[in-house]
Amino acid sequence: MKNFLLCILVLGFFCCLACSTKPERTAASVEVIDGIEYVHNTETPLHPGRAVVFEEELSIGNEDAEGNIVLYRPSLHLVDSEGNIYICDFQDMQIKVFDPDGRLSRTIGRKGDGPGEFQSIGEIALLPDDRLLVLDWEAHRISLFDTEGKFVNSHRFMNWSYDFYATTNAYYVRDENIFGPETQLSVKAYDLSGQELFSFGKFVYSHSLEINEGGRRFSISKPFGVYSILAGDQKNARLYHCLNDTYTIEVYDRDGKLFRKIDRPYKLIPVTGKDREDYLESIRGISEGDRALVDKNLEMPSVKNITDSMVVDDSGNLWVETNEEKQEEGKTLVAFDIFNEDGIYEAKVWLDISLGLFRNGKMYTRETDKESGYRVYKRYRVDWIEKR
Repeated sequence: MKNFLLCILVLGFFCCLACSTKPERTAASVEVIDGIEYVHNTETPLHPGRAVVFEEELSIGNEDAEGNIVLYRPSLHLVDSEGNIYICDFQDMQIKVFDPDGRLSRTIGRKGDGPGEFQSIGEIALLPDDRLLVLDWEAHRISLFDTEGKFVNSHRFMNWSYDFYATTNAYYVRDENIFGPETQLSVKAYDLSGQELFSFGKFVYSHSLEINEGGRRFSISKPFGVYSILAGDQKNARLYHCLNDTYTIEVYDRDGKLFRKIDRPYKLIPVTGKDREDYLESIRGISEGDRALVDKNLEMPSVKNITDSMVVDDSGNLWVETNEEKQEEGKTLVAFDIFNEDGIYEAKVWLDISLGLFRNGKMYTRETDKESGYRVYKRYRVDWIEKR
């Protein structure tokens, strides 16, 4: 009898343990169709309690510690393997290199049309070995500099180009635009002499709102327009693409082949009257008359697109900036969906800061100082936490 009761108690204990154990969360289902891997994520991320904290470590403004002006009209920025920060200054058309402590150490190039000079810098990129590529969209030229910033060679390109997406030590990936009634946008890989190697395909260009009324003719970007969002994965030399009205992300390998599609359920956000007001308020550099023409001709969509920006960090994680917002402690927070290298929806985080470049566990971004209006470049330490 005692043995029988003991068996009942032991059985009851394991039954209770089994009932109290939470089932393992299913991150995604995966299927392969015609050689392409489809990763179907759930609406809830794998780690719903995961959050990220950015702690500021460094700030580079227009003046150095002695009050000397070092940056006039800064824009693009990069970070090399040693933590040196490359910032393009459009005033003197130079690339200024700051050491990891934020001190100006050297400059690269200058304005001009000669070897190693620039007319208008469109983008910069570092090869894995820290050689520098500079895309001059106005001169239709790409220049290569060694790790010391010395000019090596250059080559010209046809059509129009504005962006790099990834590099290896043997080739780079950039856009190619052919403008016309039907603008064509392609992404292609080229060797370091400018010879085309392969193409990732054709994508959808961002269209503008054309105003031609009352003797005025100009164009302006459309709010929540539908077009291709592209992001390069420097770690794996991959390309991510999303047509931003549908939550399906395409992934291309280093040979330009589509090998994966990532999706997750997503509820589109309605456009409100305030969105229209915010858009008109955001337009800068036009007269009140032109603003009235925009207001008259503007047709707002019924729903917002999913994203206008994707960023890949140095671990190969994809951050998708959505149009979801919420207010918290007087701040506007934006939701970012994070997918790992395998396309699994890992986490959803809310941030009040713009993402920039991830390098060696740090995040580098450009902000605008609220008091002075000058652009400031900051480095943040990235810390992950688990909320309960």
